[in-house]
Amino acid sequence: MPLTKSSKQWKVQIAEPDNEDKQSNISHNPDLYNFYSMDVTNINGNNVELVRVEAYRDHPGSTSEYELFTIDRESVKATEPIFHHSNFPLYTKATKLKVLVTWTLKNDKSIDKRKFRDQFTFELQ
Repeated sequence: MPLTKSSKQWKVQIAEPDNEDKQSNISHNPDLYNFYSMDVTNINGNNVELVRVEAYRDHPGSTSEYELFTIDRESVKATEPIFHHSNFPLYTKATKLKVLVTWTLKNDKSIDKRKFRDQFTFELQ
């Protein structure tokens, strides 16, 4: 740690957990899961609105992905195109972490704004 991936629009960083409540950063079962933090940062100017951040992991022996969290910021209308998650759990046997970032353009005045998406896949083992 930390792990970082970038596109033309976004940088995603996975690092150690950083919740203010230090006890919530500690796994009660470290053989099963550990906690990490995530930062999603716009690196191509502030001409975008961050709509949604989703995280999924794989599971040994399964073709399905397991959702870790989905943060829908469309209803919040955040002022900055950034996102921080201080401590999300991740299964220790997961080999991939997939992060989906969805955004719109600030200057899109249409009723149904066109959404754009980047996908970041982190190899964990």
